[in-house]
Amino acid sequence: MTSNATHKHLFYTEMAKLLEAGFDIRKAATVLMDTKLPSAQAALLKNLHVGLESGQSITESFSKDTKSISELERNIIGAGERGGKLAPAFQHLADYFGMVASTRWEMIKGMLYPLLVLHMGILVGTVPAALMRGNKNSAEILSSLLLTLLIIYAIGFAIYLAIRVILKLAPENALLDRLINRIPWIGKARRNMAMARFCKVYHSCILAGITISESAELAAAAAQSGAIREAGVHLVATAKAGNALGPEFLGNPDFPKAFARSYATGEEAGTLDKDLGRWAKVFQDDAESSAKTASTMIPKVLYFIILLLIAWQIISAYSSYYGRLDNIGNEPYGE
Repeated sequence: MTSNATHKHLFYTEMAKLLEAGFDIRKAATVLMDTKLPSAQAALLKNLHVGLESGQSITESFSKDTKSISELERNIIGAGERGGKLAPAFQHLADYFGMVASTRWEMIKGMLYPLLVLHMGILVGTVPAALMRGNKNSAEILSSLLLTLLIIYAIGFAIYLAIRVILKLAPENALLDRLINRIPWIGKARRNMAMARFCKVYHSCILAGITISESAELAAAAAQSGAIREAGVHLVATAKAGNALGPEFLGNPDFPKAFARSYATGEEAGTLDKDLGRWAKVFQDDAESSAKTASTMIPKVLYFIILLLIAWQIISAYSSYYGRLDNIGNEPYGE
């Protein structure tokens, strides 16, 4: 059972609020169950109740439904549970999914007008051209229009599936992840989101008193970035060898230089708990900003391409029409 970002944002916000108010996890779950939650969240709380009754941990209970709980959520909740910091952990998740919901909505709104223009362009490019040629009746024109729409929908669906496959492979493939991150606007948003996830999990682990090696491992896995996951292998090995991670961050181009310098100095000064919390907020804000930029620019680019296609269709139709008029005018009389 899947769950959308808006539902998760509201769910984790309410959980954080109740835990901050002094409710224990069982009482908070009972209160939320009485608020007519969406089915995915209701199922999570049911799993929580059953799991706790059978002696499982909070994280194990939540993780039964792997379709509703991502690796990011499991790792942050797990760190919060181990360190007795569940309220901040749920607030981290609430903030993150609030950002995701906001940026997705901006993207959807941005795509509405280009899609409307595309449909108008197909209509203008198909019907007037057929009428000017005069070789089709109304039923044939309608059939041609529907066929064109079906072809466009099929191409769009194929592109959508291809993008989903690529994005699903990227968290496990460092090379593919880096290639996607080079795409204008989209790449910047993905990098910031990956770093926001990395810092949120790392911060939660530090607050929970988890070892640096395990913190780096959990954070790298939750980042959903092949490049950061690859870097995480070196970070974990360095931490297990008893060495500082600052030089590793500084020497790895997949981490922003400002963040790497801050980590190195925070590691020396013993302020990683504060620094990582601040960077989690910075990257989340940057992710939201860059995602909104992408949601503005990508529809504009598509809109421009669609206008060019419409212009080409109109010019082609009228060129064909005037060409036939010229041929009629040049035909010899009296034959």
